Amino acid sequence: MKHNWLHQLSISILGLLALVGLLNLMVPAVAFGSQTESLEITGEGVVNPVTLTMAELENTPMYEHVYSTLNTWPTKRWYTGKGVKLRDLLALAGIKEEATLVRFVSSDGYDVTLTVKELLKDRRYCFPRFKENHPHDGTIPGPTDGAMEVEPILALLSAEDSDDPADMNDRDSLLLIFGQRAITEQTNNLFLKYVSKIEVLTTAPEKWDHPKANIESGATVPVGTMLKLSNKGNNEDKIYYTTDGSTPTVNSPMFNWSASRWWPLRGDDLDSVNSPIEITEDTVIKAVTIGPGREDSDVVTFTFKADATGLAVDPTQVPGGPPTGVTLDQNKINLNIGGTFQLAANIAPFNATNQNVTWSSSDTRVATVDNYGLVTVVGPGTATVTVKTVDGSHTATCVVNGPDGGDSSQDAAPVISYQGNQLPEVPVEPLLLEAERPEPVEEIEPDVDSTASGEVPDTPAELPVPEDRGRYLTERSDLAVASTITPGVSSEHQGSQTWQVFEMSTESVPFPLQNKKNKLNIYTAALLLIIFLSGAAKRYADYIKEL
Repeated sequence: MKHNWLHQLSISILGLLALVGLLNLMVPAVAFGSQTESLEITGEGVVNPVTLTMAELENTPMYEHVYSTLNTWPTKRWYTGKGVKLRDLLALAGIKEEATLVRFVSSDGYDVTLTVKELLKDRRYCFPRFKENHPHDGTIPGPTDGAMEVEPILALLSAEDSDDPADMNDRDSLLLIFGQRAITEQTNNLFLKYVSKIEVLTTAPEKWDHPKANIESGATVPVGTMLKLSNKGNNEDKIYYTTDGSTPTVNSPMFNWSASRWWPLRGDDLDSVNSPIEITEDTVIKAVTIGPGREDSDVVTFTFKADATGLAVDPTQVPGGPPTGVTLDQNKINLNIGGTFQLAANIAPFNATNQNVTWSSSDTRVATVDNYGLVTVVGPGTATVTVKTVDGSHTATCVVNGPDGGDSSQDAAPVISYQGNQLPEVPVEPLLLEAERPEPVEEIEPDVDSTASGEVPDTPAELPVPEDRGRYLTERSDLAVASTITPGVSSEHQGSQTWQVFEMSTESVPFPLQNKKNKLNIYTAALLLIIFLSGAAKRYADYIKEL
């Protein structure tokens, strides 16, 4: 009797839990995270700060287009977006002529900062043929002809990894999307979802650190020596270079195709992607760092003499002995509380046998520093960060000023962040786009069979500018899946396919967003509830009969 009573109680509890779960289906917003409820545009770079509700945004003239993009693996992708032009939003807030930076903040606190120049003044394009030559591998560019100029938008509806407008949904709304300045430019990592705030700044942008070479400029090296370039981050800060004496631009060959965040996954094939430059003759290399949120670095020049006699020694193969000195790239930095700065230590000679260093702070109440030189200001005042070679023979220091420490905090460098709740940028196998995707820990590196070489064709000088309210329909991010590309299997979207482009005028039309989806979830919940209660009632009746 007691046993039957316990069974009845268990069934009742399970029934209540199931009912709660089914009722949760009727609240679809929970399944989509921190979607934006309103958009605030503020900062010293606008005249009229404004806050717009989603309803107001939905009733704003819409712009729709397909976008080509690369992530930092790099993998090629399409995006389709429908939303409001950033130009229109910033004009509504009265963007000032002296505005320099635009900071986008998501509703869950992540952010992306871009310069006004790169976002609004530089021309950006969708490259319809960028999947030709290889449908996935971003190091193998497609042709640049047929490029269409596109507008940066905050998308209310979007489709990742798809060029089909029918796939669009509001899951990532508001989603920052913009085009590429060059067919090799990596932009996908900057597509920020759930944008809830735009802050326009007048702070002078910082400048990226210039590239470095693993062999000292001016050296005589054997023919066939392999040269590597690097910079402080090797992530979003991309190195572009030339070997013909010309000044490198975003259209020049890229050295660090794969961002350093992916290097542990790439293993031994990293050099096949970030390919060293072979010195076969006397060579002049010019290099520059270009990336988001800062001005381009200074252009640096490296010269090398190629020795074909066999007498020269490859410096990369000869140990340089113990360290003879260490320097830092900055001797003073000013930050607000919470601000961070990555210091870089340079060991001399460049090929010293032990490149390891230790970091310390004179006052951890003001500033802390990790084992990699990342400084974080945690309080007011001044601290000194010291880097020391492991043998203790050589040191270098940097003065860190927090608020009220030395220089005014008003001069503090802006904190620029590039990682956060941006759309995931894992290389995705096209055949699995419709499948349920595993968690990020399941990531597998794809098979990259070759790398690009030579100058990327220049973008056409004059391209048609999209008309206001123009609508272009043409040709599915860190989504947690990655897979080895199956040899011999063609992509769902081949780059050589024919594009169909429509242009039409469109007025503001409110769209239902989740209405259809909400109704479907309610119907599904009701049906499942009926099925469950029918089975539970029958089982309960059976137990009663056994009493």
